[in-house]
Amino acid sequence: LVILIALTFIQCAKRGRPTGGPLDEQPPVILRAFPDNYSRNFKNQVIEIEFDEFVKLKDLQKQLVISPPLKTRPIISPQGSASKKITIEITDTLQDNTTYVLNFGESIVDNNEENPYPFYKYVFSTGNVIDSLTLKGKITDALNYKAEEFVSVLLYEVNETYTDSVIYKESPRYVLNTLDSLTTFTMENLKEGTYKMVALKEKNSDLKFDPKRDKIGFVSGTVSVPSDKVHELRMYQQELDPSIKRITQQAESRLYVGYTGNIEDLIIEPIQKKSLIQQSRLTQLEKKDTLQYWYRPKIEQDSAIFTTTLEGKVEEFNVRLKELDKDSLVIKKGSEFSLRNAASFTASTPIEKIDMTLMKLIDKDSVEISFTTRLDSLKNKAYLDFEKKEEQKYNLTMLPGTFTDFYGEMNTDTLSYNYTTKKENAYGNFSITLSGGSSFPVIIQVTKKDLTIEAELSVNENGTYDIFYLNPGDYYIRVVYDTNGNGKYDPGNFLKGLQPEEVVYNPELIQLQANWDRRYTLNLK
Repeated sequence: LVILIALTFIQCAKRGRPTGGPLDEQPPVILRAFPDNYSRNFKNQVIEIEFDEFVKLKDLQKQLVISPPLKTRPIISPQGSASKKITIEITDTLQDNTTYVLNFGESIVDNNEENPYPFYKYVFSTGNVIDSLTLKGKITDALNYKAEEFVSVLLYEVNETYTDSVIYKESPRYVLNTLDSLTTFTMENLKEGTYKMVALKEKNSDLKFDPKRDKIGFVSGTVSVPSDKVHELRMYQQELDPSIKRITQQAESRLYVGYTGNIEDLIIEPIQKKSLIQQSRLTQLEKKDTLQYWYRPKIEQDSAIFTTTLEGKVEEFNVRLKELDKDSLVIKKGSEFSLRNAASFTASTPIEKIDMTLMKLIDKDSVEISFTTRLDSLKNKAYLDFEKKEEQKYNLTMLPGTFTDFYGEMNTDTLSYNYTTKKENAYGNFSITLSGGSSFPVIIQVTKKDLTIEAELSVNENGTYDIFYLNPGDYYIRVVYDTNGNGKYDPGNFLKGLQPEEVVYNPELIQLQANWDRRYTLNLK
């Protein structure tokens, strides 16, 4: 008995490591605010908010939204340390009879586990009334599958001084940020009135629209407060206005023309055209807002004045000319050949003529294959079209003189390129049925997961459309309502009041594997 009791005491006295207790998962608690939240006739310059534990501010610049915006942001502490009190010092002059909202988002967190105080708002009015009306909306993306995060929703008061240019140079009356968790939102503490509703995905957070960098969405017409309607803002990257930015020399008889916007009707020519230039060509640099202007003969002077005509606007550019090397013809084989894609070639100078009599295409059994050629002059890209078969090898031989460029130069070497096709069952296929549609034409697009376009087809009626020989991978299917029938998606334009063309997605990301045929039906409007 004595031994048993002794062993019991030994077990009770064993050393152990303390557990530290349960993890704190509770957000900090506000003990008091001075002046009180929702104060009226507010006159103070300093606001103090006390908590039951040490707190700190996290991502304050991104999370804090003040509505109406202040010209100078308040001085808020602590910054970079912890405290049981947050102090807000207002350095701007407040407007009379105005309700202000300081929305901290989730920037107030406790010092240890960083549990956030959820979406704390401090509200006060410089008048006798705190505005309490609301407005609801949702953010979508006109072209992309998912909406952006941290979108600013802006309300501009529509009165006798309002113009649409206000979004470029003035702050809104009210602002809300969707932060990183919302695509639907409710704007609160609004005053009755008529407003213009705009959304911006900004780069520099100045609440002013910069078409070069910002995405925009807007509600057509005006919105009224109060209202029970849920307003949709479809975000898009606005196409810049057509303009020529610069013209510079790049080679002996070649200029770079930097531009913005749609320049399909651009005309470029020197003032002394007849005496300086006999012929010219324009080509597009791939993935750049730059054209190449080719001309002949060489201009024998140190500068020349070129005029550009774009949408009826004429401008002059004085181009300095130097002694530079002459461009020479180099042919390159394209890399995209497959059962679905044609063989292609690009050239270092503009292709003018392709002599098919100097070309020969054979398969692996040395059987000659018939083909046709076509030329995309703007892209300066030539295509070779022929009937391709699976698991086949082809050889294309092009003798000297097959290609003639803008300057009359020909390829001097014999070119020989090999092409190989895979089995048909190495690819996957889509069969897409459109039904119920009455708004045509539409563009069927198959995109990769990153939304780069893999295949597209413009159609004018309901029916079943097949897209063959896609590499295995993840794809989206979407339909663009091509309202103006130009064969491409067009974004909106705020000043013209144009909304972006509507894009509808099949709701799932589709996994396509080799030898799969996947069928989908899209019900159109």
